[in-house]
Amino acid sequence: MKVVIPTIGSRGDVQPFIALAQGLAGAGHAVTLASHPVMRGLVESHGVTFAPIGPDIDLAQAVADLRARSRNSVVGLVRGMQFSFRQLELAHADILAVCRPADLVMVPAQSAAGKNEAELLKRPHASVNFVPWGIPWDDPERPFLKRAAYGFIDGLVSLITTLPLNRMRRRLGLPPVGPEGFTSPRLDLVPVSPAVYAPNPRWPPQHRMVGYWFAEPPAAWEPPADLLTFLAAGDRPLVISLGAMSLGRRGALEAASLFVDALQQAGVRAIIQGWETALQSLTLPSSIYATSSLPHSWLLPRCAGLVHHGGFGTTAAGLRAGLPALVIPHLVDQFYWGQRLQELGVGPRPIPRAKLDRAGLAAALRELAQGADRRSIAGRLGEQIRAEDGLGLAVRLIETTFG
Repeated sequence: MKVVIPTIGSRGDVQPFIALAQGLAGAGHAVTLASHPVMRGLVESHGVTFAPIGPDIDLAQAVADLRARSRNSVVGLVRGMQFSFRQLELAHADILAVCRPADLVMVPAQSAAGKNEAELLKRPHASVNFVPWGIPWDDPERPFLKRAAYGFIDGLVSLITTLPLNRMRRRLGLPPVGPEGFTSPRLDLVPVSPAVYAPNPRWPPQHRMVGYWFAEPPAAWEPPADLLTFLAAGDRPLVISLGAMSLGRRGALEAASLFVDALQQAGVRAIIQGWETALQSLTLPSSIYATSSLPHSWLLPRCAGLVHHGGFGTTAAGLRAGLPALVIPHLVDQFYWGQRLQELGVGPRPIPRAKLDRAGLAAALRELAQGADRRSIAGRLGEQIRAEDGLGLAVRLIETTFG
């Protein structure tokens, strides 16, 4: 099959689809991953065919800057989603062109990239869903008040997300989306480990939980020599990986300074990914190594713990590596993943970005580095996830459903 995977968003929105593209290509299918032009280097470094769609924009950074300029987090969230839908609309012509020769279009359920185009071209489409708790299900035994509350929440989400897509669809001559929302009525893949989120037996049958997907690292990548020296010089470090979505440019220096101080107060070694410009203006002790993005599959197994924003991809990578993790959430699903890691026993209570302070952060970092119980639990969960074949199961389901 000729398979096209259009996706917009941050690096974390693209990374799982690199893994899916590798899995499909390994099974003999011709796969093209389409995203913002800025993602070309990332995608092609993994040996995946790339096609540019939409404006050449770092969407994660643009949305972070929008939120930083907003008067509160709710306004920032709405403005960010409106901006993202505008980018989806601007990418329409490119997505339509790249999907024209496709036998199958894979649609990210959270952005709907490719859904309109697949329907216009009458191409079959499957969807990929990173938010399993958002899958609608009917339980007649659920109390009325609870059903009403969930109905209100679903309506609010629909107002923010479905209405903009339906406006686009109306302009394209397509009907409004049905009760399936942005997901496919034939196959909706949920790339989450059932050990992390138990599949709901009341889900409609097209929703299939398959397990996490992980991309093979770029073939030409080698670790920097000074990083190897740093790793060999002491105890395993923590990894601080909060990404562009965590803060706009205005807050980068403040956040970098906060973490550097808290790490020194906690007395733990760390590798900080991101905030390169801000960190260049600070004097770093020898216990802290600053870097840009590094392959998680190589880095995380060499570290003691992970601090991140609770994004889907980083959460999955940390669990696979068997690392305890502290989550600093600030958006939507990040709060859920942070809470879930705490419930699983692999992380302390999440600290929302607005509640960060040096003393509390230092205590949490020290606990993360020294907590033997959490490390043991995380290690066992990591073994279970590494034994799963989420990618293989996803490819088999795609072939069975659309082959």
